[in-house]
Amino acid sequence: MARSDFFELFDSRGQLAVPDEVPVSWESMLYSDKDKRIGYATSFMYSPMLQCHIGIARVKPKYAEPGTEVYIEQTVNHEYINVRATVTTMPFYSPERKTA
Repeated sequence: MARSDFFELFDSRGQLAVPDEVPVSWESMLYSDKDKRIGYATSFMYSPMLQCHIGIARVKPKYAEPGTEVYIEQTVNHEYINVRATVTTMPFYSPERKTA
């Protein structure tokens, strides 16, 4: 999920985003750009190393290509909002010192 999108979501509603809050899995449905449900996040958290939220999700094969833009559903003040996210391969970050 793009860092700015997550924080803008809360800021626009006058709330402070808690970076390390972990939403429950049923609040993290994935949608295509046409609001079609395409999967769900099995885990979701804030990465202090990457300075953004990351998640692991089950996505329909058609949408699993790295770089595909999807939308993850977040709940803010009892309102469902879709926030832009990008499909990528794992690991999300592989520092050189760990692979040398």
